[in-house]
Amino acid sequence: MPFAVLPALVPDITPVYDVYFEAFKGEKMLNFLFPGGIDRQAHKHGTTLWWHHDQNGYTIKCVDSESGKIVGMATWEVFWRPGKDSRWKKPAGAEWLKGANRKKAESVLIPSWTMREKLFGGQKHIYCISLATHPEYRRKGIGRLLLQWGVDIAEQLQLPIYLEATVASAPMFESCGFDRLKHEEIVHAASSTGETEDLVVPLMVKMPSKANGLSFREWSAKGCPETY
Repeated sequence: MPFAVLPALVPDITPVYDVYFEAFKGEKMLNFLFPGGIDRQAHKHGTTLWWHHDQNGYTIKCVDSESGKIVGMATWEVFWRPGKDSRWKKPAGAEWLKGANRKKAESVLIPSWTMREKLFGGQKHIYCISLATHPEYRRKGIGRLLLQWGVDIAEQLQLPIYLEATVASAPMFESCGFDRLKHEEIVHAASSTGETEDLVVPLMVKMPSKANGLSFREWSAKGCPETY
């Protein structure tokens, strides 16, 4: 069956996030972000408001062109505009939560935000927030199609792509030309995640072809120049 990647529109919010929540069902991160359970109506309302004013985020969908069903989704942030005011800024915190729930969510979120600020704060770059395939459609190349959208944009803008992979997804990103950073890492302590051991998050970067083989570490050491 042929698949196609298209921009997600406001009427797609519910089916797009049906895919997301089904793909990550059982993941502890969802419990951190939505400790009281997922209120889909509230989520749809908040997402609709966000899409109407966000200037950097792009949500895309993968559709089965025979049935019309949305079978995959990805959310990207593209920071390409001139001027420092248009770059990514570290969030203040998990402001939608309170008390112990907020503290628990931030124990996982803040290390990721801090690392992104360290690696790309003030720099033009592309970031993959999420990439999900409906469980019934896995191993059909949908993840690669969704990833290619970001790779193509990065090539056009000559920008690096950054993302935090899962242990399971890291091999796919590496097979698509991403390098796993060896000089930086995020470690989520077992005491924070509830796992039996600490979790090392694979940090992945893909430099544009314009970099001519220059690694992210080498580029960073030069001060992240906009020309390679």
